[in-house]
Amino acid sequence: MAARSPMRPAHWIVLALVLAPAWKVVERLGRSGPKAVSAKSVAEGRILFNHDWTVNDPLTKGDGLGPVFNATSCLACHNQGGAGGGGPVARNVTVYGLSGGSTSKVPPSGVVHQKAIRPEFQETLNLVHSSLPHEPSIPLSVLTDRSRTRSPDVVITQRNTPALFGDGLIDAVADETLLSHQREHSTAARLVGLNGARDSKVRGRIARLADGRIGRFGWKLEFATLNDFVKAACANELGLSNPGRPQAVPLGQLAYKSEGTDLTDEQCVMMTDFIRDLAAPTQVLPSDSKSRSQVEAGHTLFAKIGCADCHSEKLGPIAGIFSDMLLHDMGVELESSTGYYGSIIPQPTVRNDKFAVSEQPTPAEWRTAPLWGVADSAPYLHDGRAASLEDAIVLHGGEASDVAVRFKEMSGPDRDAVIAFLKTLRAPAQTEEPKTLAVR
Repeated sequence: MAARSPMRPAHWIVLALVLAPAWKVVERLGRSGPKAVSAKSVAEGRILFNHDWTVNDPLTKGDGLGPVFNATSCLACHNQGGAGGGGPVARNVTVYGLSGGSTSKVPPSGVVHQKAIRPEFQETLNLVHSSLPHEPSIPLSVLTDRSRTRSPDVVITQRNTPALFGDGLIDAVADETLLSHQREHSTAARLVGLNGARDSKVRGRIARLADGRIGRFGWKLEFATLNDFVKAACANELGLSNPGRPQAVPLGQLAYKSEGTDLTDEQCVMMTDFIRDLAAPTQVLPSDSKSRSQVEAGHTLFAKIGCADCHSEKLGPIAGIFSDMLLHDMGVELESSTGYYGSIIPQPTVRNDKFAVSEQPTPAEWRTAPLWGVADSAPYLHDGRAASLEDAIVLHGGEASDVAVRFKEMSGPDRDAVIAFLKTLRAPAQTEEPKTLAVR
């Protein structure tokens, strides 16, 4: 009998691809680092990002803006510290979630848009649930009042606009880097009290989407890639449909049919490239020695009281991000609806480290917000309820409740030092913006 030929390396690769689940293969291959983008794509993406969209806009192939929307441009919300920054509470998005006992005909979760191209399309909260007012939103101060009477069938919350600076680096970070942070938290929980182990309450986890990819963007890590995030935001916030992402349909006109597709894949890639090219935030240290010493002390205290357990200064090759990009339980006071903020996208799935159990993010779970640029991104927390950095720290609960207690128990000078350190984390400098774009 003839001897068998040894399998070549290529054969082993093919066998691995056949036998392994698709998401496992992608996870092993990882991401190859930040994607190179052309100056032309970035320039045109910047103009699309800043463009004030209109009904039947000449830059679209469909019906343009709407029919329901929250803003007429990306820049209208993402502008603090420059184009691509966060936004004020006034630009918050109103989100709803319905329980299984609701009889409403609208999707189980989604957005109540603040504006519409025509009065008959205007969305109001009573379209979601009869107990709610005939208005598109409820003031944040009312929503965060825990003494307010609430219906058990519906949850109304808000989302604040996140800053996009440095998102190109986050888009490129390897899956294994995120998985390693999850393993670190798991190990720390087992080794509490031994040799400086992390707080046992901290149990961050990755967001594993239904298709197996790991979530990186969105307050509840709903999106695996920056391009996914851009497409969903265009469709849901501006009413600009694009390949794979239908535009938002009025809650009172669920049979509404759009005319064509507004944006092309190419346009979405241009906007993604613009965001991908945004510089990462930087630390700007004070020039005088006294202030610099205070900042250095605050940096040390930031780690000492446990802030760095979740707000990791380094994420793989990314320095100065101050986030582990995991989901963490922030406590009952910061609970929200569990669904994705835009009902047009399938619900994400989150799984544990062995991927044997599938479950949604809990109402209290949120992505660890990157703190780079935090000095220029007030207000804080997922709905902007914290006007100051001090408020944001104190309002941490759940896994971070002990950190909040330690911060409150610090001396005044030590608290001031921590805040002084955080205020050195600044948004990047902005470059001059081009003004025109050819109609496509």
